[in-house]
Amino acid sequence: MGQGNPEKKTENVLPGIKALNDADVAIFFTRFLKLPDEEWKPIEDYIKSGKPVIGLRTANHAFKYPKDHPRYDWNDDFGRRALGTPYIVHQGGTTDIKVTLENAKHPIMTNVAKTKWVSPGTLYLARLEKGCLPLITGSGKGRARLVKKRFGEIQVKEFETATVAFAWENEWGGKAFYTSLGHPGDFAEESFTRMLLNSVCWAVNKPLPKADDKISTWKIERAYKKSRKKQ
Repeated sequence: MGQGNPEKKTENVLPGIKALNDADVAIFFTRFLKLPDEEWKPIEDYIKSGKPVIGLRTANHAFKYPKDHPRYDWNDDFGRRALGTPYIVHQGGTTDIKVTLENAKHPIMTNVAKTKWVSPGTLYLARLEKGCLPLITGSGKGRARLVKKRFGEIQVKEFETATVAFAWENEWGGKAFYTSLGHPGDFAEESFTRMLLNSVCWAVNKPLPKADDKISTWKIERAYKKSRKKQ
């Protein structure tokens, strides 16, 4: 098991990553990594093999190589080419979630009971690749601003709505599911957790959970640090 902050390391960042060689599906929930060659290679080999890829929240900006690095393009391309959207920017506050009803019969949405709920996490904007199938959208407020990215300028409005979960087939023929949900509080929502579990079953062609199957969720409790005045 690795130790320390992986975002600040350039060696032994993901020990055991060679397990991808035998994996049926890979779930990425990473951010701003700078992997050495021997740890990057299993990931690139896996993606280009056409095996299924699932990404949560920060996975669309999983890597942060410097401009002079040969893998600099993967800072955007992992999100764009492997998952279906690069990172754009995020809003503030909570996100109002709404199921995309025209795609509600997709296997990933099977037995997802709610059509609306609130995510405690901020809204991530998206720039979907061709062929992405929206499954849920989110709406949230933030600052109006102009965001300059390598692939162009985006005028962000104070109130935005964006696709926050979708299914796709990437350029290597791999099934892909990405959701920008993934705030700890999202795992307390049964609809989100079921959708995520469904995505794994869909990706590897396994039976989906039944409607009466119990789906585990987290119990979220906010810790408050009590301050004491000096006597």
